[in-house]
Amino acid sequence: KTLPEDSTGVFHILEHSVLCGSEKYPVKEPFVELLKSSMNTFLNAMTFPDKTMYPVSSRNEQDYLNLTSVYLDAVFAPKILTNPNIFYQEGWHYEAEGQDLTYNGVVFNEMKGAMSGVDGVVEQAVQDMLFPDTCYGYNSGGDPAAIPDLTYEQFLDSYRKNYHPTNARAYLARDIPLEKTLALIESYLSRFTPGTRQQITAQTPKAAAVTVTYEAAPEEDISNKTQLVLAKIMGSWADKTENLAANVLCDVLAGSNDAPIKRAILAGGLGQDVSMRVNDGVYQPWLTLRVHNIVAQDAEKIQTLIRSTARELVAQGLNKEELTASINRLAFLTKDMHEPQGLIRCISAMDSWLYGGDPMLYLTYDEAFDALREMARTD
Repeated sequence: KTLPEDSTGVFHILEHSVLCGSEKYPVKEPFVELLKSSMNTFLNAMTFPDKTMYPVSSRNEQDYLNLTSVYLDAVFAPKILTNPNIFYQEGWHYEAEGQDLTYNGVVFNEMKGAMSGVDGVVEQAVQDMLFPDTCYGYNSGGDPAAIPDLTYEQFLDSYRKNYHPTNARAYLARDIPLEKTLALIESYLSRFTPGTRQQITAQTPKAAAVTVTYEAAPEEDISNKTQLVLAKIMGSWADKTENLAANVLCDVLAGSNDAPIKRAILAGGLGQDVSMRVNDGVYQPWLTLRVHNIVAQDAEKIQTLIRSTARELVAQGLNKEELTASINRLAFLTKDMHEPQGLIRCISAMDSWLYGGDPMLYLTYDEAFDALREMARTD
């Protein structure tokens, strides 16, 4: 569990940095060497808004054990503790360009790209607005404007505070050599004394509105390039059936050109596209409805149209066939996992386990989908 306290992207930089050499594997880039020689079926690391994951898998037993050993050593005995140059390389550093100093760094440059487009700007602005008091209001990947505020000492403090067995979860799946894997894990966990598990606080919903800007090319026509986004904190990670129901509603209301809210906006010539989605897998899921590429002066008119369309739907009820079809489609997609299934189940388990819930909550779905079908049948 890695909970940002600012937008310096410290956990994204840590994710990169721990894979740049460790106590047992002191080579410069063991991750790159493994990619060249391993028979892995998955080998990577990922930074989420509230967690960092280091998954590995292989169909060959010895290769799997090698990967597990390298990743455990990277996470619990990284070279970053003694070599600050890894931080400067992966995070940020100064470079001289003639008489000028510029910023450079792997994560710094990656996030410059990620935050240069409209989607990155809009999504982060929504989180800033919805979560002013919790970890979700920060850019976990790193805001290029904030990344240079991070010092090497703060970087190490974040590592020591968060990369501790008390704050970690290990997920083992499929036909693995269990006893050998547990012995490997224990050889690292036994080095530590009990620590503190990081806790997420809930955001009290607050009404807010914000305007942000994104960059356009000098020659681009920006007369209809405004984005209107409406967003709302829905509830809790524990509201499994309600969160699934919200996904169904997003599909029914705006999932196609014939969906009522999307049809009303497009038919009125008020936007080029409409998207509606649930942002889940977090402590407090949130809902966003985005109207793409509008004329700025039409924002209030669009909001009025959305509300009036919603009131009509409440009064007349939703089409039961469309609701049932959407429920069945979501049920199929949820159960028909693509590979790597072990990783997908691991992420699903964290959607409850990370917050103190039952790790099985988001691994079984029959009961929830039966409840949705009953909800559709009985209005």
